[in-house]
Amino acid sequence: MKTQRILLGLLGAALVACMAASCGSNDTSCDATGCSAPDAGGGTLYGLSPGSYCYDITGVSGVSDGCQIGVGALVGQSLPGNYDGSSIFTLGTEGSLGSGAISNNEGTLSRDGNSTDPGPPVCSWHQTDTTHLTMTAQNTFTVSVSETQGTFASTCSPIPAGGSCASSWTWTMAINANKSVAAGCL
Repeated sequence: MKTQRILLGLLGAALVACMAASCGSNDTSCDATGCSAPDAGGGTLYGLSPGSYCYDITGVSGVSDGCQIGVGALVGQSLPGNYDGSSIFTLGTEGSLGSGAISNNEGTLSRDGNSTDPGPPVCSWHQTDTTHLTMTAQNTFTVSVSETQGTFASTCSPIPAGGSCASSWTWTMAINANKSVAAGCL
């Protein structure tokens, strides 16, 4: 009886140790660039490094630029991004492309507010962005952006026909740990 209790105790301790070490098919692997783990469908979940970083725009596709933003000309430039370490990612200068939760390699970032171009002349407008982010590797993702602009100040020139415009595009982006957000990504 005493031997049986000892064996059960050892088996229980081994089970607890294995659970604490995350043994099994759902192992999580973490390093300096973040964490990854298999998802329920057998694919790999990719992570973002916590903190503020510059993210290089490495490619563009699907451009429909009714607002004349010039998104294609930004390939090779960087935008700031901040991952809070729990699930919230914010992309763009002052969150210009939105903020939202990232889960299972995907998330939707949203922004709805006013924007200003210091000019001259100073121009302001209302802007709404919906950005679908899809992780493709550690600290690498695509963003499919839809942006509408409207309610332009009278100082803006030219004001789009009908008073509003829409643009959409997809960027491929990757972290650039060699650039400093504090020094400015663009």
